[in-house]
Amino acid sequence: MPSPDQPRLSAIRAYPIKSCHCVELKECEIDSMGLQIDRRFMFIEAKSGRFITQRKYSSMALIRPLVDTTADTLTLTAPGQSDLVLPLHPSLGRQFTAKLWEDTLTVFDMGDEASHWVGKFFNDHRDHNKQNPVGDDDEINFDAQLPELRLVTLDDPAKGIYTRPTHQKLPGLHSPFSDWSPVSFGFEASLESVNHGLEETGMSNGKSISMDRFRNNLTISSTIPWEEDEWLVAKIGEVTFYIMRPTARCPVPGIDQDTGVKDDWGCVTDYLKKKRNIPDKPGRNNGCFCVDAAPLTAGTIRVGDPIQVLERIPADCVEHPIPPPTY
Repeated sequence: MPSPDQPRLSAIRAYPIKSCHCVELKECEIDSMGLQIDRRFMFIEAKSGRFITQRKYSSMALIRPLVDTTADTLTLTAPGQSDLVLPLHPSLGRQFTAKLWEDTLTVFDMGDEASHWVGKFFNDHRDHNKQNPVGDDDEINFDAQLPELRLVTLDDPAKGIYTRPTHQKLPGLHSPFSDWSPVSFGFEASLESVNHGLEETGMSNGKSISMDRFRNNLTISSTIPWEEDEWLVAKIGEVTFYIMRPTARCPVPGIDQDTGVKDDWGCVTDYLKKKRNIPDKPGRNNGCFCVDAAPLTAGTIRVGDPIQVLERIPADCVEHPIPPPTY
């Protein structure tokens, strides 16, 4: 059922470096990979090519990239560390093979100075990571020698080197270093529902969760809770988006994105797995919040833009939460 109010775009957040802090924007350009500065960089282990995130190092939330599009620079900042200014659009040099979930990607190194900066940061934050273990990496030995880490970036998929197709039926669209989709939407009304549920069940000891925990790009106001389950195509500003499916959550929403500190009461994902299980495969327990989306057109979006829902999923085809599986 649609909201009687006019949905609007209430916030825009980009994450220039995967799993680091956000940049808040008033407007941005959208291209075939989503927000033009979103997840275009990430950290990998040099030897294995494996990507790293807050699932392993909660301290990554303390790295705050700064973007200056006029000067075309990306600046790495972190507590107790000198800033490092890098080109936002560098000349592409040394190639690495990176592993991002099931994808094997050709990426480009940002240089030794960036690698040294990153290595110092993680060495300096060993204790932080040890005190705030997350998810499946609880057993990691943070006292062991850190692997060499590299900061890498990607090339325009149109050149044929970097390729990560977003959807088999949406040719020409590629995901950057995001987990799945080029863009993600979060809905304020649904967050209010989650916080009410956390309070009602006593799971969070009276504490609430902010939207930035979910690291979504676009935040939408003036809907009814979980209305997004019905959305299929929506237009924001100059851009039309296809909504692919609800986003399955990992343990990262259990980390405060300003402090990098893990919640002492558990994780909101535990609540979502009980109340918002929308499995993508039989037997899967996906605690869902936000939706994955892909831009069908390019253009500019701005905070305050009204949102037109151009097409909704037929009522008999809407995926509804089901009880979590029992093992």
